[in-house]
Amino acid sequence: MTARRSNIGRQTPSREGSLTAVDLFSGCGGLSSGLKQAGFRVLAAVEKDTDAAKSYASNHPDVKLYEMDIRALTPARVLRDLGLKRGELDLVAGCPPCQGFTRLTEKRRRRDPRNLLIREFLRLVLALRPRACMLENVPGLPRKGRRLFGELRRGLEAAGYRIKYDVLELADYGVPQFRKRLVLFAGLKQEIPLPKQTHWDPEIAGSRACWRTVRDAIGFLKKPPTKSVVLARCKKPKYALHFARNIAPEVKKRLEYARENGRSRRSLPASLVLDCHRRRPDGYSDVYGVMKWDAPSPTMTSGCTNASKGRFGHPRQPRPLTPREAALLQTFPLDYKFHGENLDDIATQIGNALPRRFAKVAARTIAASLAAEAE
Repeated sequence: MTARRSNIGRQTPSREGSLTAVDLFSGCGGLSSGLKQAGFRVLAAVEKDTDAAKSYASNHPDVKLYEMDIRALTPARVLRDLGLKRGELDLVAGCPPCQGFTRLTEKRRRRDPRNLLIREFLRLVLALRPRACMLENVPGLPRKGRRLFGELRRGLEAAGYRIKYDVLELADYGVPQFRKRLVLFAGLKQEIPLPKQTHWDPEIAGSRACWRTVRDAIGFLKKPPTKSVVLARCKKPKYALHFARNIAPEVKKRLEYARENGRSRRSLPASLVLDCHRRRPDGYSDVYGVMKWDAPSPTMTSGCTNASKGRFGHPRQPRPLTPREAALLQTFPLDYKFHGENLDDIATQIGNALPRRFAKVAARTIAASLAAEAE
């Protein structure tokens, strides 16, 4: 249970033109990156996972990082460490773990103890009493987690916060990825509107900005080496983590066929269909699928570099995405650093992150409302 040192020492209350924020459940830092782009000073972050915390610290050395279970973190400690008093913080934002409320989750996972971490978000917001808070989660939370979501809403409203929430399509905000997310804003005695759409389906966009595509995000990258070639030091990728998993010949054949015949595993001939898919033909149809080059990608998940985990086949080459490609589709910058024991650990961090682009748009909306309220 540690707090990583930062370069900033004790913080002071927010100054004019410098809004302050704390990032709960920070992961590798997608939300913090967007907050900073929007002009917030992120003072502190909380992350339990060792690899994600290391990634966060590498990219945000100016932030005080509590590498610990959030349930053991006291508001008094945060305020003392940051040199703040209750009510002086501008924003508390967070993306609590949501495994129990996704559409891919088995019913038994609804009892996952991590689901209760939404209560920790509420606990810290009520204790720190920021001017605003932002929560991001899976679309199924209000329905599948209605009890916990109801607790969150009632707790915030009782404390004087006015709430706005909806399920938003992040492709509508310049993210080159179809990714529906529940987004909740709460302002202390003021209503903060949800962000306005910035990008549109090209079929209806007209003169407005079109959805960003896979080609827009990763089209400049050259064909990557495979992981085994990199490990053998036979070839070094031009960009860190731009290498692909080694795949079996049968997997390559599936991806080649899908790329040329509809991009879904449902198009595969019988000779390339797995036995488990024959037994359950209505199962997950995205696996061994191929992305479209000129459309947003499917949702990045923890399996985003594995062709057997979803529609993560490259549009032009019979291979799965590289970690760097997945990170770009999550709108991380090209030089963003990731740490992990293996490829799965890094893919999990990337897939779980809130895309930086959306975090920036959302944070700018909150900043504008806070600035208007202060006038």
